[in-house]
Amino acid sequence: VAGNTSASCSFSVTVTDVQSPTVACPSNININTASGQCSAVVTYNVTSGDNCPGQSVNQTAGFASSSPFPKGITVNTFHALDASGNTSASCSFTVTVTDNQAPTIVSCPANTTISTGVGTCDNTYSWSAPTVLDNCTGATINQTAGSASGSTFPKGTSNITYTATDGSGNTAV
Repeated sequence: VAGNTSASCSFSVTVTDVQSPTVACPSNININTASGQCSAVVTYNVTSGDNCPGQSVNQTAGFASSSPFPKGITVNTFHALDASGNTSASCSFTVTVTDNQAPTIVSCPANTTISTGVGTCDNTYSWSAPTVLDNCTGATINQTAGSASGSTFPKGTSNITYTATDGSGNTAV
């Protein structure tokens, strides 16, 4: 051999991932509060995809799937991040939890019969107002018919009515 050396050539090819992952949220969710609760457990699924494996979905607002969501509207927002650092556009959906449970009136006074006063055709009567229970805070109770406790009542039957109303407008009589 004449001592010739061969020439060589080398180079590298670098492939970079510049494609952003995708993220897809479910449609808006409307649900009623769970019985006796001021919330509802909501399960949902957010999906993502990418041209290369290794993407993750990150939640930036709202509550995790299978969590109790409070009464009202909660916005849930997500985005995806792939192994190359590419980020997707975000997606959002709302969870609307509605309270449709009427409050309950408790401790309502029983029907009562009293005699007229001596020398009169009426008598006074007092009672303790009933109370209200509800799955959400903020329910109120008001007397909506009849004379007030401690009033003088004429002979005959006088009907007293209380109405309970919660913060969602549900009522009980």
